[in-house]
Amino acid sequence: MSIEVGKYEILGFPPYFFFSLFGGTVSICCYLILLLISKVEVSKKNLFLCIFAIVGVLIGARVFGVLTNIAIALYNNKKIGLDVIYKAGLVYYGGLIGGVLFYYIGLRILFKKNYDINLVNSYAASIPLFHVFGRLGCLFAGCCYGKEYHGYGHINYVRDGISTETLPIQLLESFMEFGIFCFLLILFCKNKKKTNILYIYFLMYSVGRFIIEFFRGDEYRGDFGVLSFSQIISILVFIINIFLCLRRSRENESY
Repeated sequence: MSIEVGKYEILGFPPYFFFSLFGGTVSICCYLILLLISKVEVSKKNLFLCIFAIVGVLIGARVFGVLTNIAIALYNNKKIGLDVIYKAGLVYYGGLIGGVLFYYIGLRILFKKNYDINLVNSYAASIPLFHVFGRLGCLFAGCCYGKEYHGYGHINYVRDGISTETLPIQLLESFMEFGIFCFLLILFCKNKKKTNILYIYFLMYSVGRFIIEFFRGDEYRGDFGVLSFSQIISILVFIINIFLCLRRSRENESY
């Protein structure tokens, strides 16, 4: 498969924009369907939660893009200028954390402490779907690409007339996210103890992302020794969620 970077469009839209929009739409529809399945009333409050989450995704993705640039500049002993802001891209981890944070803020504002855990679980199970399609956008846009690879199934990217064969890591991550979605969907349907499956998503994704990062070849990932910026975040996310799971387990035992 050969892709000329910067010239590929889908229905007249840049591939990343098209797939992100499509993935976001599918994710929201899944969220609403899961609410109906769990017999949670689909109200204006639920729709406002979606809006809160979308705002959080956009802000978080941009903030983490800036933080990535700052971290790269500091690690390479370079001056930090305004270019770290206007050259910042959108980072999925930032969008994920920002979306979850704003979603919980919306829960607190709209429902106080009296909300059904199925609200959170419906949201958690729907998150991977956005990334499934988002990474397809990366595949056709030529970003977040894999290491140089000439074997079966490679992607041939053409940039400024220069051809490079790479591992289709975006596609592999998309498959990983779909697998996580299927697993979370099963948990959602069998979740009789009303466990918060958002923790499970963070644990699964952080481990998967940590491994996948070793096979990425783009410079924007930011290398800090043997680890990338996303791998460092993955470690922190994993540790924090283990702590939260243990604390929640102790709280349930005390009742």
